[in-house]
Amino acid sequence: MHVLITVVGARTEHWTDLFDVLCERPGLRLTVLAADVSPATEREFARLSQRHAGFSARILPHRMGEGRTGHMASIMIRLGGRAGPPVLPPPDVVHIIGEAAYLSTWQVLRTCRRHWPTVPTTLYAAQNVVTRFPMPFPLVERYAYRHVDMILPITPAARQVLRAKGFRGATTTVPLGVDTRTFRPRAAADHTRPFTAGFVGRFEPHKGVPDLLRAAELADCDVVLVGDGSLAPDIDRAARARPGRVRRYGWSGHTDLPDRLAQLDVLVLPAVEIVQRNVLPWVGIPLREQFGRVLVEAMACGIPVIGSDVGEIPYVVGDAGLIFPAGDVAALAERLGQLRDRPAMTRAMSTSGLSRATGEFAWHRIAERLDRLWRQLHEDRTGVPVRTPVGRQTRAEADREVPA
Repeated sequence: MHVLITVVGARTEHWTDLFDVLCERPGLRLTVLAADVSPATEREFARLSQRHAGFSARILPHRMGEGRTGHMASIMIRLGGRAGPPVLPPPDVVHIIGEAAYLSTWQVLRTCRRHWPTVPTTLYAAQNVVTRFPMPFPLVERYAYRHVDMILPITPAARQVLRAKGFRGATTTVPLGVDTRTFRPRAAADHTRPFTAGFVGRFEPHKGVPDLLRAAELADCDVVLVGDGSLAPDIDRAARARPGRVRRYGWSGHTDLPDRLAQLDVLVLPAVEIVQRNVLPWVGIPLREQFGRVLVEAMACGIPVIGSDVGEIPYVVGDAGLIFPAGDVAALAERLGQLRDRPAMTRAMSTSGLSRATGEFAWHRIAERLDRLWRQLHEDRTGVPVRTPVGRQTRAEADREVPA
């Protein structure tokens, strides 16, 4: 089976882990069309092309990029002229990594209708807030709702947003995942060092980094922060105020991040909700954590996690970590103190987090679900039986997975 996947935007490196695992599925070939992606993503595509005979990727030129508007929804790609899209084997399924309101999603669906009208299409969805976008994005969104065969929300909340916005088609929840071959427990932590809390991600206001710095000082914890962003100077000031207790590192390579996580006793995601105005200054878009992928990466490494109650963090953490009210520095400090002073609790959270990550969020499990789903969609559309692993899921079963 030949699956064509389209993806846009700079923050797409984590998808290459899924592509890697998908290419290991028997009988599945993968073509990725990408635009406006990062150099790191391009390097990963080259690596996958060498590793898998059934993988190919093409970087498409784009008319408008994320850098001009600040949002991936505005990216417009060059899929080809009237003669058709780039020359490639006809796909059996097309999967779009991008929200329904993205201009690139509209372009891909229009191309499918023109050149591959019988090919089923699936669409990623992460939006967990009902947002009313300015024109022309509502028209693009409604077009996607009419023409996609199935939407794959990453959380139950994202599915509820689809229903609230009027999508009545088939859905099934397919979360983001973690590569458990790379993210796995390392050697036991050095218990002679101070209790250390960590953060990995963008140093931006909605991530709540200042709350973690204040809570760590209250709880007398060390802090390790990995990433970059506009709040980097604030972190450096905190490091000067607490010499040796606050350490900042730049972005780690994907294979290096597990070693950074191994320095931590707990991973904290203290996100807060803000209103974003980076598309049009008079249009406020609530920004609420849509998943928190670093949480599952830490859990897969056996690192306990603490998260705020914003967005989908409680869903991802489940019963495998601690939750605190967003913005409540005292409550976060209290959670840190609990883990510091109760080693048995820390060990239990490590075990339950590892079990949740490998059982619910491992990319190889998600790839198996996608493979079954795509094969069934192809069979439903064409009437041609497709060999698939035992326990395949029909579209009706998928839509019943999470009640509307």
